[in-house]
Amino acid sequence: MQNVYAQNLIPCPDGTLADPSIGCVATPANVADPSSGLLDITLHFAATLTTFAAAAATLVLIYGAVRYALAAGNKNQIDSAKRVMFWAVFGLAVALLARFVVQFVLNVIA
Repeated sequence: MQNVYAQNLIPCPDGTLADPSIGCVATPANVADPSSGLLDITLHFAATLTTFAAAAATLVLIYGAVRYALAAGNKNQIDSAKRVMFWAVFGLAVALLARFVVQFVLNVIA
């Protein structure tokens, strides 16, 4: 006997039914898994935050390099551009180190 549905649904390999216009879409494991705890959420947040911080530091480093290139020998502008680049590299190092520190601390706690 064939099942009759109110909508025209197609069977998916995982046993569910899907709308033919969308097709079968797999649900990511971390979304379907209700056991995702505070550790996973914190690690994901830290990873996202450090990614944005690293991207911002990279953009500031590029900005400092452009300022250095356009300084045209002006000592004050060169010094200012060097300070911008130094702090951008420092921020990039802190952002990358922060992710590893958070992961280490959370792994020790958990």
